[in-house]
Amino acid sequence: MDEETLLEQYRAGQKNFKGINLRGAELSRADLIGANLSGSDLQGANFVLAYLNGANLSRANLKGVRFNGAILNKANLSGANLSDAEFHGTILQSADFRKANLTLATLLDANLIQADLRGANLQGADLRGACLRGANLRYEARIYESVNLRGADLRGTDLQGVNLTGADLTRANLSGANLTETVLRGAILSQANLTQANLQSAFLTEAILTEANLIGANLRKVKLERAVLIDAQLPGVELCDAILPDAQLSNANLSNADLSRVNLVRADLTRTNLNSANLTQADLTDASVARTNLRNANLSYTYLTRVEFSSANTAGAILHGAIMPNGEIHD
Repeated sequence: MDEETLLEQYRAGQKNFKGINLRGAELSRADLIGANLSGSDLQGANFVLAYLNGANLSRANLKGVRFNGAILNKANLSGANLSDAEFHGTILQSADFRKANLTLATLLDANLIQADLRGANLQGADLRGACLRGANLRYEARIYESVNLRGADLRGTDLQGVNLTGADLTRANLSGANLTETVLRGAILSQANLTQANLQSAFLTEAILTEANLIGANLRKVKLERAVLIDAQLPGVELCDAILPDAQLSNANLSNADLSRVNLVRADLTRTNLNSANLTQADLTDASVARTNLRNANLSYTYLTRVEFSSANTAGAILHGAIMPNGEIHD
């Protein structure tokens, strides 16, 4: 079957084209709304500005296909091979990408609102400027593996409120991304670039952020219980009112950071750089501060119950009104 035959039959009312072979087909601006192309081989085809609302492309070979500017609202792309595919400016609202292979795909400025991406492989994908509000990337044991976003380019992406529980974002670039209230429980963000990202009120319980770069990020009210931030870069960040009990922050750089009213109960701050940090009214009860740099830090009214300061550098630190390890209030 060739392109002309496909379009002619579609216009005649035929919609079932399951399993056809149209490699490299020229179908730009084609109207194939609701067409069944499941299991078809369409590698390298051109669907630029095409209308594919509600189309069934499940398990199809769509490697290198160009969908730039096309409309695929509610399209079924589950299990499809979309590696190296192009979706620049494509409208994909409520599209089904479950278990799809999107490695190295280009999704610049794509509209993925409420798209289902559970179990999708997005390793190395370019999602700059994409909108994923309401998208489903949730990990579900024994059903969907955690979404793979290793090395993905998510600069400026809108991920507000998205569920990325357990997602692998190792070395992903999330610079300037909107992660407000995003769920990242147990997510892997090792060596991720989160500079200038907005993580206000995000859920990062048990997330791994080893060697992550968070310079300029907004971390107000973020939840980081039991999170791993070893060797992370957070100088000057806003962490006020954040929750970090049992967090691992050894060797992290928090110099000049705003940690006012932060919960750091039982946190590991071994060798952490808190030089000139603002820890006003923070709770460091039972925290480990072995060889911690607290030089010129503001610890006014901070809870320091049972904290061992013997090897910490507290030169120039302000301790006015702090509750000291022995329970006394510093004058």
